Amino acid sequence: MRKKALSMLMGLVLGVTTIFSSVGTTGVTVYAAENGVTDADCTDKDTAAPTPDDTVPDANQYKYQKDELAAFCHFGPNTFNELEWGFDQSTQKKLYEGRTPDEIFTLESDFDAETLVNTLKNAGFKKLIVTAKHHDGFCIWNSSYTDYDIASTSYKNGEGDILAEISAACTAANMDMGLYLSPWDVAESTFGSDGGSINNAYNEYYNNQLKEILSNPKYGNNGHFVEVWMDGANGYNNVPQTYNFEKWYATIQKYEGREADYKADCMLFGAGTHTTVRWIGNENGFADDTTWAKSTIRDGQIYNDDSQRTGDYKGDPTDGYSNGYEDGNHWTVPEADARITSGWFWGTQKNTPRTLTNLAEMYFRSVGHNATLLLNVPPNNEGKVDKAIQDRVVEFGQNVQDTFRTNLAKADGTTITASNVRGNDIDFKPGNAVDDADATYWTTDDGTTSGSLTIKWDSAKRFDVVSIEEAIQNGQHINSYKVEYKENDNASWQTMESGVTVGSKRLIRTSPISATQVRITVGTSTGKVPQLSEVGVYKASKGFQLSGAAPDGMDSTSVNDKTKFKFSSSGWNPQTGTTYINGQNTWSNKAGASFTYEFDGTKVYLMGTKDPGHGQAYVYIDDMDTPVATIDTHDTVRSTGAKIFESADLKNGHHTLKLVAKTTAAIGVEAAYVINNGGKGMLEIENETYTMNEGSDLAVKIKRVGGTTGEITAKLEPNPGSAIQKHFNTELISTVQFANGESEKEISPAAHANRVPTTDGDVYFTLELSSSSPVIGLSSSAKVTILDADAITRDSLNTLITESEGLKEHLYSEGWTAFAAALSSAKTVAANVNATDTQIKNAYSTLYAAKEALVVRTQYTTDDRFQFPWKPGTSATLEAEFATEVTNSNDTDSDPDWPMHITDNSDASNGKFVTDMAYKDVITYAYHAEKAGTYHVVMRYRSGSMENEKNGIKITEANGKITEKTLEVNPTKENNNVVFGTAEFDIEVTEAGDGMISVTAPNTNKGPGIDYFIITPKNVAVESYDITATAGEGGTITAEGLADGKVSVTEGESATFTITANDGYEVSDVKVDGTSVGKRTSYTFENVTAAHTIEATFAFTKYTAANPFEFPTTKGTTKTLEAEYATTITEACGATEWRCEVNSEAWASNGKYINSLNKTSTGADSVAYAYNAPVAGTYKVTVTYRSGSDTNKLAWSEQDGKITADQVATPNSKVNNALQAKTVEFNMVVTTAGAGTLVFTAPDGDSPQTDKFDIELVKLADEADLTELQTAITNAEAILNAADKDKYSAAALVELQELVNAGKQLTTASSQADVDAKKAEITAKIADIQTQFTITATAGNGGKIAPTGATNVYKGTSKAFTITPNDGYHVDSLTVDGTAVDVVTEYTFSDVTANHTIAVTFAKDAMTVAKENLLAAINTANEKLAQTDAYTPASLEALQNAVDEAQTVYNKADATQTEVDNAKANVEAKIAALKEKADKSALRLAVTAAEGEAALTDKYTEESIAALQTAIDAANRVLADDNATQAEVDAQVEAVNAAKAALEEKKAPVVKEELEKAVADATEVVGATDKYTEASLAALQSAIDAANEVLQNSDATQDEIDAAVQAVKEARAALKAKDDDKKDDSNKDDDKKDDNNGSDNNGGNNNGNANNGSNNNGSFNNGSSNNGTANGTSNVAKAAKTGDTSNVAGMAMLCLAAGLVVVMAKRRRTN
Repeated sequence: MRKKALSMLMGLVLGVTTIFSSVGTTGVTVYAAENGVTDADCTDKDTAAPTPDDTVPDANQYKYQKDELAAFCHFGPNTFNELEWGFDQSTQKKLYEGRTPDEIFTLESDFDAETLVNTLKNAGFKKLIVTAKHHDGFCIWNSSYTDYDIASTSYKNGEGDILAEISAACTAANMDMGLYLSPWDVAESTFGSDGGSINNAYNEYYNNQLKEILSNPKYGNNGHFVEVWMDGANGYNNVPQTYNFEKWYATIQKYEGREADYKADCMLFGAGTHTTVRWIGNENGFADDTTWAKSTIRDGQIYNDDSQRTGDYKGDPTDGYSNGYEDGNHWTVPEADARITSGWFWGTQKNTPRTLTNLAEMYFRSVGHNATLLLNVPPNNEGKVDKAIQDRVVEFGQNVQDTFRTNLAKADGTTITASNVRGNDIDFKPGNAVDDADATYWTTDDGTTSGSLTIKWDSAKRFDVVSIEEAIQNGQHINSYKVEYKENDNASWQTMESGVTVGSKRLIRTSPISATQVRITVGTSTGKVPQLSEVGVYKASKGFQLSGAAPDGMDSTSVNDKTKFKFSSSGWNPQTGTTYINGQNTWSNKAGASFTYEFDGTKVYLMGTKDPGHGQAYVYIDDMDTPVATIDTHDTVRSTGAKIFESADLKNGHHTLKLVAKTTAAIGVEAAYVINNGGKGMLEIENETYTMNEGSDLAVKIKRVGGTTGEITAKLEPNPGSAIQKHFNTELISTVQFANGESEKEISPAAHANRVPTTDGDVYFTLELSSSSPVIGLSSSAKVTILDADAITRDSLNTLITESEGLKEHLYSEGWTAFAAALSSAKTVAANVNATDTQIKNAYSTLYAAKEALVVRTQYTTDDRFQFPWKPGTSATLEAEFATEVTNSNDTDSDPDWPMHITDNSDASNGKFVTDMAYKDVITYAYHAEKAGTYHVVMRYRSGSMENEKNGIKITEANGKITEKTLEVNPTKENNNVVFGTAEFDIEVTEAGDGMISVTAPNTNKGPGIDYFIITPKNVAVESYDITATAGEGGTITAEGLADGKVSVTEGESATFTITANDGYEVSDVKVDGTSVGKRTSYTFENVTAAHTIEATFAFTKYTAANPFEFPTTKGTTKTLEAEYATTITEACGATEWRCEVNSEAWASNGKYINSLNKTSTGADSVAYAYNAPVAGTYKVTVTYRSGSDTNKLAWSEQDGKITADQVATPNSKVNNALQAKTVEFNMVVTTAGAGTLVFTAPDGDSPQTDKFDIELVKLADEADLTELQTAITNAEAILNAADKDKYSAAALVELQELVNAGKQLTTASSQADVDAKKAEITAKIADIQTQFTITATAGNGGKIAPTGATNVYKGTSKAFTITPNDGYHVDSLTVDGTAVDVVTEYTFSDVTANHTIAVTFAKDAMTVAKENLLAAINTANEKLAQTDAYTPASLEALQNAVDEAQTVYNKADATQTEVDNAKANVEAKIAALKEKADKSALRLAVTAAEGEAALTDKYTEESIAALQTAIDAANRVLADDNATQAEVDAQVEAVNAAKAALEEKKAPVVKEELEKAVADATEVVGATDKYTEASLAALQSAIDAANEVLQNSDATQDEIDAAVQAVKEARAALKAKDDDKKDDSNKDDDKKDDNNGSDNNGGNNNGNANNGSNNNGSFNNGSSNNGTANGTSNVAKAAKTGDTSNVAGMAMLCLAAGLVVVMAKRRRTN
């Protein structure tokens, strides 16, 4: 009884039963069996139980696999923000960064945990795993280790705790709990710190959060978690983090494992070698058909699948399924995670629950494939589960219970027989498999590795599900199973399903079957015995039934519905089978057998069988005379439930479909589906599979079939498979809206694949159409494969090329052209040793997709005809098995017992050939012969005929388009074995076109077996055609055989032209026969059947060493360097926003600009320009830029030092916070003439957006630099011409004027020393003149001095002070600079050169005669008398007489006071009467200035200088006249200044070189009368004539010359090719050529753009044509076109402009 005790103990320890164990058991009635062992044959023999495997599940794992169902609950910030990750994989941005917890988690109502848990519990779910922390790092519990948690939100005033609330609900319901705690945490700053070291702070942070949850009894079911989910997702591309699993594992088990006295350790997901629950490999909820619950651990690594990436610690597969290993050494529960909606988190666009059909498929492909199903059920943003989702969970659970409630294997009257019972012991009896006790099991004797259980009923049972459960407590080792059934006891066994693994549960679901017996056979490897704990036979609930049911909303009719299907009386055979739709099929192999099917609706599908032995049929709808299609049900592999016919859209109403078998090849039909919704129609995805590259978008076309009436709305949602969130945008959910009448719509992007820089292998996801209305058709989902960019190497590309080269064109009906092009491109890349990884990956992806898109040919049809080859040197293979029709004769003389058919043969070219051709049997081929003529045929055949009864063929064409050909062939035998041989012959095609070639046996002898025909043109006439090629400025066009611009091509041949741009140019456009085909570097004319033209135009793109920017060579000439034409652009900083690159915006002169130059610790961006500077010197550069910062600068240098390195500030150019274009000027010094590379960088930090550089030569290297001297002269003249210049010293002003005059005499030919010296003199004199001194005046009591206080006086000028005593006072003393001087009433400081002081004191007059004031007046008068230059002689003489009289009175001792006062008054009167001489300083200064200008004979005309000299002479005469009046002096000042102002500058030299070149260039083409229209050539000649007039006019101005240049260039650009009149005026591209791209516009005045030259500011370029149009449209006159009035007007304006130039030239000459 040892084994009994062991079995009972196992049952108690595990403490579990099968799902829904509440269902009562029913005893099995045991009958005597004909064969095998029944329970009745078993006795208690104490037989030893089999030895358990070394690898078995622990108690938690066992319980989980028997529980089957677990739920996921994703709830957090993503719920409220409708995201999945809170992180953008493509941009590496944290989507919640900068937002507070209360802003991202906005739950206001109470979380309803109780309803969530109870709904799941009642639906049969045994565990709930809660996302306590997702990748965004937000914690739904109050964590002590971060503020990024629920406590920092308003939920329950910061006191809420979602994890605790769910834990309480699970405890109340006694539901197991799992904890999801994401190791990846984008919010935690320590994640990835210290290089992601295992010892960094993050591992401790995560460990602390584990502790605070697992150690707290309020979390978990009664404080316990049975599983911890450590999601392995990590969206970071460059932030590594090594996880300390050992530490975390110890923490988990300390609180939740054996160490905490639980009977088993806590299960771990995603924990490296500690993993005990593994990911199944996709998020569809599907496990593979073969799934082992065992992994392998070796060398510190876990291996779950052969397809996993090397070094992946999680062991995730790359093929979408984790299969495990039969010989694995570590038990891991296969867990299939899936979502009940399209998202893990709830969202308004992802809240539609999956259909019950979807959930049923998940259940049967997860639980039924030895996995557990982990289904996500997300609460909404109110903390509740949507009613629709909740109802679907309930419905799902109810269907599980309904399906498995009644086990038909336990029904009364059931016998269960085993092929072998271990020891015939009752402990291992067959009945153990239906006792609902997982601990008991049926098994076999040691050494018996295979056994079976047979379930037999006394009456037939109808069922569609069989369940098998292995006794996994002893391990998983069943490696084969087969389930069979008998429809009745006398019938033979039919296979229901066979496979490899069983494990915890294997579910087989089929169409309903009626049977009296079921046999389950299982096998193991040597040394093992099969052990089954439970088996069951069930009838699925309606919701769980597997049917080929049409989609919801589509009518479905089974073929056995005789009210709608009406079969002809003979030839049809009903058949049942589990693989057929509804288990029913009806087939026929009789030609002419038919059926009709009546239906109402707008579209019909026939569903049936495809098979290698099946054939063709005609299908009619309503019109029974004309078939709507010929269907072919032949396929290389057999498939049932396949779509064999799809009608076109039909008028809504009643219809009749008829099918007629075309041949004796079989036709099998199972059901009909009909769209019958009033013409509204249904939606389908165009393709079943798609392929996309990493980092790309996918466009998907949605078709509306069966009608377009009204509106339809659906969603196109992504569903992860092996591709998960990091691989693609799971949040890209598209609304598909069809309006009334719309039949198709492209959704772009329908999907986006992220760039994942790891080798994950190719991964896939699905796109699924869904709608709340029943409008989704048959093609509702598509598989999308993302090709792993990192797995594609040169080797893998070469392997794919090798595979592709083995394919043959004639074996494919569609896609070969694209495939051939992709193969050619791939071979070119593979041969390029310098090909980049990106080029290799793109080549691989393109070739892979093209190869996958190839459609294998199965036959030739009227839509896909065999094409006779007619081009010389070509051939085509006609595979015999691709017959359009195979028709067997039933006549007795045609050997009807051996019908002709297609059969397999490994020696045949395509593995197949046509055999058993008899007299009257016919094979036909739809063909097309482009040309009549003689064709040579090589037929490969096999014949075993006798020499006297040789096989033969007869070739005919129904309408006589091919001459009848009869051929007898020799037997092909080797060593008496029939082999393939060949026969050669000619056939004559007498009429070109479509036809139907027939091959039959010519007489009663049979035809040979035919493999193929190789057909080659032998005598077929072909033509020859010319292709004319022309290339514009900036490139060439070449081709093999090109001569005189033409290539002669034989009809049907190809000609490839190579378009090559010159250095610095790119192909702008290629036109074929006048129509643009875009920018191409090559173009191939395929299958030439007419003459063609090809024309290439080119556009300038960058300066190169061979085509550099040319600096101007003439002073005053400006050339423009467009920034975007950089030779090289180096982005060295790795910027993501302000990158160093060319951008496009309208503000830039040419529509493009350099976006930014940055300098960081990573590196310095730069742009470099190849240039040629023939002249060394100084150039003034005006840069146009935009800047958002005052700190921006621009630095320049030349890589070999040929240009002096320097930098310039480029200040903020924002206006109202918007960037505006601005300019700044700087000088660039070219020290060494010649070619070089000009480099611009940011000297420190950032530089501006740069548009262009206008560069003007201002100084040659060997010239003196007059810049600073000219500045000094300008400053001096500002003083000399100032209105208040009289405040300065007149003498000093004259000296300054003389220095200015001398400075103006210096030129660029002067020595730099002389220039610098004169600049210094002028600068010093300016400073000297502007020097000021202070005179401080003070007065004592009794009088005043004016001015008083401090007075500023300019150097060299004079200042007078007046002294006035009060009445009764007199001047007592006068002190100047501290020294007493004679007392006076007025004191003057002359030629002031220092600071001074003056002080006066006063005293009261004495009562005696006071003479002090008289003395002061006499002293004052004596000072005046000394100033003979200031006053006229007469007035001085009168003053002298008054002084003499006053002196007499002063000396008279007895003079009275009256005499004294009268004498004083007389002197003062005479002082007042003094007359000043005229002030000639202004005249003297004016003369000096005029003399300086008169000396500039190189600058001014002789006439104007002579007039000025006359004025100077007259002024000098006045200066010499002492008696000149002030009026006379002032008049001369005016006269001199007027003459100086009237000086006329000599005209500047004009530059005619560009005009001469333009005339020469135009003259070269003006005679091309064969190429251009007469009118456009006449206009050009007019412009040339006008230009020559200007060239011959010695007085022509530069403006006139520039206008003539412009007119000639525009006339040349407007030349119109003679064939332009034939072009379609709708082809707007012909009129939009950029006329500014040719070399004609690369001169100094235009620089590639007609509006950029420095001389283009005249009337020709003013107006609306210059406002931005240069970026996209030429502003020169376009070529006139017939019927195009605007262009005719343009031509007229051009002629008018040419005439204007002539008039201007003549007017100038006349003047």
